Amino acid sequence: MTEHDDHPPARRGPAGSAGPGGSPPVPHVPVPGHDDRVGRLPADRSVPPTRRFSGDPAGSGGGPPVPHPEVPMRGHDDRVGRLSADWSVPPTRLPAGDPAGSVGPGGGPPVPHEEVTMSEYDDRLARLSDNQRALLDRWLAEDPAGGAGPLRPDGRPPRTEAERILAGVWEEVLETGGIGADDDYFALGGDSVHAIVIVAKARQAGLALTAHDLFEARTLAAVARRAAPAGPAEPVPDAGGGAVRYPLTPMQQGMLYHSAGGSTPGAYVVQVCCRLTGDLDVAAFRTAWQAVLSANPALAVSFHWSDGSPPEQVVDPDARVTVDTADWRDRTPAERDDAFARFLDTDRAAGFDLARAPLMRLTLFREGEHAYRCVWTHHHLVLDGWSQQLVLRDVLDCYMRLRAGRGAEPPARPSFTGHLRRLERQDGIDEEFWRDHLGGLPAPSRVAGPGCRDGRVVAVRRAEHRHRVSAATGRELTGFCRRHGLTPAAVLHGGWAVLLSLHCGQDDVVFGTTLSGRPEDLPGVTECVGLFINTLPLRVRCGEDTDVVDWLHGVQSDLAALRDHAHVPLSRVERGLGLGRGGGLFDSIMVVENFPAAVADGHEAGGLRVTEPRALVDEGYPLVLEATTGDRPVLHARYDPHRLAGGRVQALLAAFDDYLRAVTADPARPLPDLRAVLARDHARRDGAARGRRRAADRTRLTLARRRPATTTEGETP
Repeated sequence: MTEHDDHPPARRGPAGSAGPGGSPPVPHVPVPGHDDRVGRLPADRSVPPTRRFSGDPAGSGGGPPVPHPEVPMRGHDDRVGRLSADWSVPPTRLPAGDPAGSVGPGGGPPVPHEEVTMSEYDDRLARLSDNQRALLDRWLAEDPAGGAGPLRPDGRPPRTEAERILAGVWEEVLETGGIGADDDYFALGGDSVHAIVIVAKARQAGLALTAHDLFEARTLAAVARRAAPAGPAEPVPDAGGGAVRYPLTPMQQGMLYHSAGGSTPGAYVVQVCCRLTGDLDVAAFRTAWQAVLSANPALAVSFHWSDGSPPEQVVDPDARVTVDTADWRDRTPAERDDAFARFLDTDRAAGFDLARAPLMRLTLFREGEHAYRCVWTHHHLVLDGWSQQLVLRDVLDCYMRLRAGRGAEPPARPSFTGHLRRLERQDGIDEEFWRDHLGGLPAPSRVAGPGCRDGRVVAVRRAEHRHRVSAATGRELTGFCRRHGLTPAAVLHGGWAVLLSLHCGQDDVVFGTTLSGRPEDLPGVTECVGLFINTLPLRVRCGEDTDVVDWLHGVQSDLAALRDHAHVPLSRVERGLGLGRGGGLFDSIMVVENFPAAVADGHEAGGLRVTEPRALVDEGYPLVLEATTGDRPVLHARYDPHRLAGGRVQALLAAFDDYLRAVTADPARPLPDLRAVLARDHARRDGAARGRRRAADRTRLTLARRRPATTTEGETP
């Protein structure tokens, strides 16, 4: 909400006593405002916001009061939007006739509200979650996305016990209030990761349902009708004391195979980097890490295998984490940056002895009295991205308690062994499903060049490019997904399928997709630390004669079906169906990083501020496309420059932007038309890139001709 200097109030006095240019007053809605004044939005959005002046909260101005009725937010009948003063309560809507908020959400106690300065208002707005901000945007926007917000005017409140339980869970997970029985899961911002959390929390509350129920039934009432009473929770085995042996997850099997082979040094080594600002107590920091390691057996494992027997992971209760330190205060910023880059390369190449726990280490570089760089290096075998966030949160919480003079006391998290034991019982492959999904695939889909030259394996290198989608496109994507019942993940996977089909010249493509792998019905699954993820082949037919939205719903259905088979190793799928010989089914994977972020940029704990967090990892594929969702989605490409040109990768990322704009601008567009438009844009961009390369080559040739010849001693003859 910004001040519009080009439309000042007609005169200093009661706000709204005259409209713009002296016209009749315009009804306005009170909203938190500028400085010590309260902003007002016109009811019909036809003029910019104006302001009431301090000391005139009612708009009386000392004379006869000028009526300014509370005007309902567009599309929400007679309800008025309000934001709580401390933003701890999500945006809610209160009944008309209650301008002071004498009742709270759901008829409960009133939520306190206050007028704040503009700077404080902006600060609080910045702390809103994506869902809270999206809901606020929908209230204030000219055309709220989908028009199906909480408590729709034609809806009804939850009535049955199942509806009331689910409404409470949805409000908690989706961070919104006043959910009605007819509200739509996708319109509220739900996605595949929210589904995992909702299913887990609903089970804790006594209701059994699945992510499919949320995606297919969609409204609260319809999902509640599908829910059944939850049976007793499956007991989770306790790791107990001493060295304990467990089987591997499907993803661990594949990672171990590639890591133990030694052909790709540094593969699956994860480096989580950040800056720490504050009075760091290194001893307390080390103690916090050790406490979290000791509390989570999944972090204290080593891996062992031999010919003729399946590999195992062994828990070492005596595992100790190392925290190395280096003092770089005497170096210049440029010297530190160079040294840090060299350290990352050396650290990654060093890898780990997989037979020795723990497969993690920390390094601290002191750059100032209260400034550090921190690198947490660990093997991907033990943790996925979701678990990384849980570990970081626990470490910082323990550090904060230690600095306050208390014990570390990490939380008792559910054991990863429950998941491992379940996988043992699921040791099987549904060949009928995989034949239906992959049968008749004409050819593998490969985007990169060969990994061997002249019979020799090309040494793996990594490069990366990032592309941030514009805020406008991000908003369009959010609205598009909510209106059409799609997850951002489905739209992003569809985008890579179309671009891959254009790149390969195939209508029928396949690529890897990384699934969370967290079983919705496993007790405590959202709070468990370990490696749950799995990468499986997603096949997408891009030559279908249908509109874009229907096609994307098909992609979403296929993604949901894959989640039911996340326990199967990729190698077994390929072997079982005789696919992927000579290089595998695919050489690119898509990862949508939409797991809950517990430690974000700016997180503070125990006098420390965490900034610039990032994770570096080589997943072992020539091209990995990682997407983060939110207000401004980020597309991050990690690739092997020996096998894929950087210019081509940048062109693919730019084409992704073209795809998102085209899809959201015209959802009814036929899929063949979308491909034709993207193909023309791709050809134009590729031609321009070739022209730039030819011009650069001509310049180099001209310079070479003008350069005088030199002898081996470097002297001109």
